[in-house]
Amino acid sequence: MNKTMNAFTGCVFCMTMCAGLLPLSAAADLDLAIQPARSEKETREVYKPLVDYMARVTGQNVVIHTSRDFSEYWVKQKDSIPFEIIIDNAFFTDFRNERKGWISLAKVPGLVSYSLVTTAENPVAETSELVGKRIASLMPPAPSGIFLGQMFKNPLRQPAIISTFTSEGSMKMLTEGKADAAIIPTPLVNLAMSNGAEFVTVKTSVQIPHTAISVSPNMDEAMREKLATALLEADQNPQGQAVLRSLGIANFEPADPSLYSGLMQYLIDFSFAN
Repeated sequence: MNKTMNAFTGCVFCMTMCAGLLPLSAAADLDLAIQPARSEKETREVYKPLVDYMARVTGQNVVIHTSRDFSEYWVKQKDSIPFEIIIDNAFFTDFRNERKGWISLAKVPGLVSYSLVTTAENPVAETSELVGKRIASLMPPAPSGIFLGQMFKNPLRQPAIISTFTSEGSMKMLTEGKADAAIIPTPLVNLAMSNGAEFVTVKTSVQIPHTAISVSPNMDEAMREKLATALLEADQNPQGQAVLRSLGIANFEPADPSLYSGLMQYLIDFSFAN
């Protein structure tokens, strides 16, 4: 998803219950869940170079797990997290760090926000003008869905939400005239506009830290440190540079837990993490 502060890139999955109960030293694979910010097919394609890189670094087979949408993704990990590595947005990263003791190793550089946009042909100045109108969006607990809910807090004055599976899908609904507006990552808006799209921004969310790569507290410390070093120094070797190019970023940066602290509250406010 994206460049400017980043795109998005993001989790989902399914590992064997047996492997989930065994220490990593006995597990045949490292299971990696990636948030469903893209289609499952695209997620596998985009992240394959990173998965291969992690496999070389750890000496273990790394298996990608995807999901159809954020609802399915959340159900699979809310109570029991059957994975060793997860690539996820700021809300879920904080939830996992605070509630499950996970450790964030690295993140996509910078911050990201979400913009509610219309086409230049049918511009809108205020969110109130979209009450009763069609807005394409991923559904909560996807960040775009949560931020959209914040923009329309009055239960009696709501838009008609058209549910989509990807941000690109939301944008397509808008450009094809099947929606009056769409909420998508701001970097995706900027990228589309640089390629000639004519959008009008109605409102932009607050900025949040970009996507993080986190590992289970059950991961061996030596392996965790090896993986963290490989990610943070990826821009210093040819293999790592190829990974970064596939993700559309220049480097990874440290994912200080304090960057994400408190962002779990968005999930709590929408009753996803009570």
